[in-house]
Amino acid sequence: MLAFNYQASKFYVPINQKLNILLEDWMTKYLGFTKQFSLITTSMLASCVLAISPSRAATFASSDGKFALINFSQSASTVSTGTEANALAIGNGGMVAALAESQAFFVQPPLVGFNSSLSQVFGENKDYLGEAISEATLIGLFDVAEKTTFSFDFAGILNLSTSIDEPSVENARASGEISFALFDISKNSILDFFSLAGNLITKGDKDFIAYQKSDNVTLNNPVIQSNFGGKQESATAIVEGSFKSTFEKQTNLALIEVKRNRVRVSTPEPSTYLALLLSSGVIAVALKRKRQLF
Repeated sequence: MLAFNYQASKFYVPINQKLNILLEDWMTKYLGFTKQFSLITTSMLASCVLAISPSRAATFASSDGKFALINFSQSASTVSTGTEANALAIGNGGMVAALAESQAFFVQPPLVGFNSSLSQVFGENKDYLGEAISEATLIGLFDVAEKTTFSFDFAGILNLSTSIDEPSVENARASGEISFALFDISKNSILDFFSLAGNLITKGDKDFIAYQKSDNVTLNNPVIQSNFGGKQESATAIVEGSFKSTFEKQTNLALIEVKRNRVRVSTPEPSTYLALLLSSGVIAVALKRKRQLF
């Protein structure tokens, strides 16, 4: 596990630094501060990972995402945000820890939005289940006049990583999604969209990370890196781009951005979850936080 953390840090740091510098520049320029909304989340599970005994089997899964919206061509009539985080840790002789965090803000003037979400789980020994789910949303409503161009810039990053020691009994999963869509409110229809999603199953063969977009969304040299296969897997994507569209008629637009991150580790395999839940001596710790800001 110590080797895994070292390899993962080498893999992710250059891309994280590039995006974090970009986001921090935006926050400094448009908001005048950066400390209130941290762009780099420090994990509470780090101490658990560093304390792993080399002789004990362990699992780890992490999924985190960050996204920013900036340079809007006009202000919004209404903005709102939402966050949710849920973590579950169940152990019957093994050690397990789970962490879920999320934050979001959407302010004007000038109109700037940012959100981040982090899910991490760690398990050691046997007979445990750990799961964490986090979500953050940005919502903006816009009244676009006829023959007017509506536009904005965006940047985001998605990081996934998993690690196991014993493939025959351990399972680690990490998934994440960052997406936004523009809706015509009066017609209740989607006009444009962007979606970035990834999934890791260790050990398994359903790993992927990819994006999709509509024609009015432009990406500037997206970077996707992956390390699939084996007992330690990782995937990361960084995107920077813009949206631009001209509306011939007056249009009421809704811009909705959603970020979801989910992770799970277990031993034995997932098919025996029920037996674990019903076994004697089970220790369960559950945490749920939900916050909505307007």
